[in-house]
Amino acid sequence: MSLAGAFSVTEVRNALRCPRIFALGRLGRTAVAFPVGSSLLGSAFHRIVERFAGAVGAPPAAFAELQARAPIDALDAELRAWLLDLLADDLESDAALTSMPGEVDDLAEALRQLATHLAARLHRFDGNPSEGLSRLVRGGEVPIEAELQPGLVVSGRLDALYADPDDALDVVEYKLTDEANDALDRAQAALYARMLRVARGVDARPVVLRFMPMLRETTVSLAESRDLVDRQLVPLVRKMAAWAAEPRTAPVTERRDLCAACPLSAACAEAYPERVPPRDDPPAGGARPRPSLDGAALGGPASARALEPSPTDEVGRRDAERVRDLIQAELRRAGIQAVFPSVTVGPTLYEIEVTRPRGRVRDLDRAADDVKHHLASQHHVAAELEERAGRRIFVVRRADPRTVHLAPLLAEAREWLAARPGRFVVGQRPTGEVLVGDLADASTPHLLVGGQSGSGKSFLLRSLVASLVHYHPPAGIRFVLVDPKRVTFQIPSFQAAVGAHLDGPIVFDVDSALPVLERLVEVMEERYSLFEAAKVNDVGEYNESRPETDRLERRVVVVDEFQDLTADKATQQRFTTTIRRLGAKARGAGVHLVLATQRPDRETVPGIIKTNLGGKIALRVASAVNSRIILDQPGAEKLVGKGDLLADLGHGLVRAQAPVLG
Repeated sequence: MSLAGAFSVTEVRNALRCPRIFALGRLGRTAVAFPVGSSLLGSAFHRIVERFAGAVGAPPAAFAELQARAPIDALDAELRAWLLDLLADDLESDAALTSMPGEVDDLAEALRQLATHLAARLHRFDGNPSEGLSRLVRGGEVPIEAELQPGLVVSGRLDALYADPDDALDVVEYKLTDEANDALDRAQAALYARMLRVARGVDARPVVLRFMPMLRETTVSLAESRDLVDRQLVPLVRKMAAWAAEPRTAPVTERRDLCAACPLSAACAEAYPERVPPRDDPPAGGARPRPSLDGAALGGPASARALEPSPTDEVGRRDAERVRDLIQAELRRAGIQAVFPSVTVGPTLYEIEVTRPRGRVRDLDRAADDVKHHLASQHHVAAELEERAGRRIFVVRRADPRTVHLAPLLAEAREWLAARPGRFVVGQRPTGEVLVGDLADASTPHLLVGGQSGSGKSFLLRSLVASLVHYHPPAGIRFVLVDPKRVTFQIPSFQAAVGAHLDGPIVFDVDSALPVLERLVEVMEERYSLFEAAKVNDVGEYNESRPETDRLERRVVVVDEFQDLTADKATQQRFTTTIRRLGAKARGAGVHLVLATQRPDRETVPGIIKTNLGGKIALRVASAVNSRIILDQPGAEKLVGKGDLLADLGHGLVRAQAPVLG
């Protein structure tokens, strides 16, 4: 049998996700495990369940003593005790798990849920429970190989075989992640059912047991299972034979939410250099090292190809010079001789500085209105003359703005961003420089973001979070995301990229958000108690004095449309009190707030909240009053929209264009 015609079930599952994942695995001679970071917990669960399945014929004494028709609660209790004893044995032999108490809790809960499931099934058997259990659990981690079609062999290890009292079989797949990919799970279970029929001549119903950690059971009918294998999986395996022979013919996945979290994106960019936006402009997935083809870890979460600096904007340069010449001609028509020391080409704006070598500057100011009028009426060019520290600069809106992608900005600021958690990208300045911020900076420990509908606020928030996680693992920074409108963070590729850094599911309602914020106040106080005992002042000093495994991560709460938390008087006081406490002293504890609103008025942003939010970012707003609420000065009402912003990050007001993720 040629290698190109023999596949593992894991490879088939990968090919269902993305043909290139399978092909690159073949090039690297390794199958890729998904989701990233799940293998340790899953391996422990499968070890324990395999040992359990192997011991059902010789159960512990307490279980063996159960009498026929024992109550279901008694079955559940003894099965739980049995499985948890196996967990305790596994912990003694696996030092890595003992350092992960949260994961161990999840593992224990999954085993309890499995015990409850088995107890319910076992209760349907007559006679002694020990005998019934041997009839119920027919095997665990069962190796199997089958030739689906001539020359096409698939092999794997099915998780378990269960039987009903009438000996009807279930082929069972265990899933311990919250990946919530039912289509793949059903396909994998259906494939094992077909393999079992081909190899042993028996029919089995595909069943998926997902522990999240609460158990959810998904059953696939025999008819649906057969149709799924014949219609989708067998044709796929035939294609896999061709991709195995010529890996570079494998097409890109139709699931664009996968690229941002894919552990092979660097190898993919090397083998398939044509641009794939979800891969090449990703909100990179939390600095998980992505392996190269030879298994060596790369230096960061995306390849150099995906994170190369932006190319020179020659189209913009030529257009800016054209506009400069138009301005010069209009000034000459007004009798004003001028020179142009600099032309800055930004993604949204051109900045064209103008000076008078002779004569009065105020003549230039007087002529500016006529220049702007002629530019608008005759050339469809929108311009304003601004005074900056005595300099005169025409700010011109680009007719064809250039999209700013996050990936090149991350590459350009890589060294600075990677130096410590809490640093982030805001956007690109008209000069081309990357505008960055730092939550560890005393002047910007918390951020206030305001912008009306259509201003680009959601794009900015997603990019800001993605830049915070890009070069740092979950041990360095974690998030709570609050999204009452359910639009800002409900993007599959974004969730895939930052999911490992989330403290829990995205929060959508006020009742859930307030306890989360109040818990962070407790975290803050707990940390200050630690600092006092360690005789340090803040999280930075504390982490410097501790080994890497004992360091405290930065905690960031991002609340979009936070006015929803202040709309009800019953919740307004709780929210305001919590924000005041966090704003006043959370910086030193490494707890940070990012509050965003599309309604920046005095009612939404009272002084007591604004005072504690040192960093300020304004996108386009409806009025100068709204601009003053955010920035303490007008200007945001004149912004272009779609990511054009003004920011005060403790070093004066600057303008920038917010990036997009893809």
